[in-house]
Amino acid sequence: MVFVVVTMIAFFADNAEFIKTVEQQQAEGYSWQSIDCRQVTEGLPALTIDTPTGKNLVCHKLQK
Repeated sequence: MVFVVVTMIAFFADNAEFIKTVEQQQAEGYSWQSIDCRQVTEGLPALTIDTPTGKNLVCHKLQK
């Protein structure tokens, strides 16, 4: 149980910018949409899928 709590705290601390951006955009009417998985755009906050080949992919995007 302690491991889960520590993991959750670490996730939110490491992804604070992403979470703030999501909250702001959802308040502006954005919603999650599936997209074709693609390479992450550097400089944009994202939750990524890290592949065994070293690629970082994003498969969902907030859109109006």
